[in-house]
Amino acid sequence: MIKDEKSGFGPVADDLPEGYDEALAHEARQLMTSAAVRRRADLLFRRALGQGLDHVAVDMSALDPAADRVAALIQERWPDLALPFHSLWRRFEAGGHDRFAGLANARQWADVREMGRAAFDMALVSGFLGIVAPTDWGYDDGISQERYGGEEGLAIASLAMIASGLFSGVPGDPLRADAGQLVRISTDEIASGLQVGAGADAGLMDCAGRAEALRRLGEAVGLRDDLFSREDDPRPGGLFDLLFDEGLSGPLSAQRILDVVADGLVPVFAGGPQLGGIPLGDTHHHPAVAGEGTAPATEGLLPLHSRLQRLVTDLAEPLVWAGVEIVGLETLTACSDPQAVGLLFDLALLKRIGPAVTQTEPDIGDALVVESRGLTVALFDRLAAKVRERLGVTEEEMPLAGLLEGGMRYAAGKIALEKRDSAAPALLFAGADRLL
Repeated sequence: MIKDEKSGFGPVADDLPEGYDEALAHEARQLMTSAAVRRRADLLFRRALGQGLDHVAVDMSALDPAADRVAALIQERWPDLALPFHSLWRRFEAGGHDRFAGLANARQWADVREMGRAAFDMALVSGFLGIVAPTDWGYDDGISQERYGGEEGLAIASLAMIASGLFSGVPGDPLRADAGQLVRISTDEIASGLQVGAGADAGLMDCAGRAEALRRLGEAVGLRDDLFSREDDPRPGGLFDLLFDEGLSGPLSAQRILDVVADGLVPVFAGGPQLGGIPLGDTHHHPAVAGEGTAPATEGLLPLHSRLQRLVTDLAEPLVWAGVEIVGLETLTACSDPQAVGLLFDLALLKRIGPAVTQTEPDIGDALVVESRGLTVALFDRLAAKVRERLGVTEEEMPLAGLLEGGMRYAAGKIALEKRDSAAPALLFAGADRLL
């Protein structure tokens, strides 16, 4: 293994990517950190407040009214201020049904490692199936007899697919996802699991893209026995063993989880820019991201890694159930998915400027989307601080992971309904599930 001396990670010597450059690869790995996301989003934010950007403006006079509104909604919904954390596991509990607990009680895993591997399988498969769906799509949950759309519908659908054994390569043990099965997943199987008809309907849901993402996950897992196959056959959940063992010797940091996940999933990042032969995933070009300590090789690059950071909180929760102490979750940045971006437009913190957008859903690489997402990361930190002031709590008492779920996500849906009679975000963009 050729390792980056500072990060401890690197590609296998006989499987170096084309164009690999060790020095540039180190710079690429630094862009995978939450600190880089926050620092570069702040550069964009300062440009917006200074000479301005081409597509999006920031109105800081709206910050206090926005904080008042979000704080009031939090107090209305959670008067005890005990906010749930932002993670996949809340999606699995939609409608007040603890679906994971029901599966766990039926399965009766032999030990905490079996539970952890299965939970990691669920988190990673669901993460790669995606969180964004057309507004008119819905999933009929056979357990609750209720219909769910969007993020919740996709999460419940993914759990049902896992429970059916679709991703398992072990007869009699459906609650697992094996690399060998993932690489063979078809578009038709995903369409069926999402309750989508063939043809145009499957295309609107991008069932082909979702199936491809799962196949690439399986391929990435199969390449790294050192990460995904320490105690079992290659499976996404095999990552639990590595992190659990590290957590037994002391607190495990969110950044460490992010480092490990990013390293293992590098092959899946194809599709975005590259640096030194390393795909950068959810990283985009913007000229405002320059100076202020940015290395020459990475000037103009804005990493966001919204889904990658979501995976950290999704994986942290099963580790906590297993008795591992997780620290540093507050270092993760806010998500920059359509719902988060839409909330800031609805609160008037963000405003469009320049020519009108011709596409109904501009691409994730469109300048309007890049500016909106980067500013969302920077503004959420500032909005969260103001909300805490109004609620009289500290960052330790109400970390961003709680505010994202209990405050921002709830507020986004409520305010969107008031403004448009629809919970659909103010700015939808294509490709939100394409990159990590």
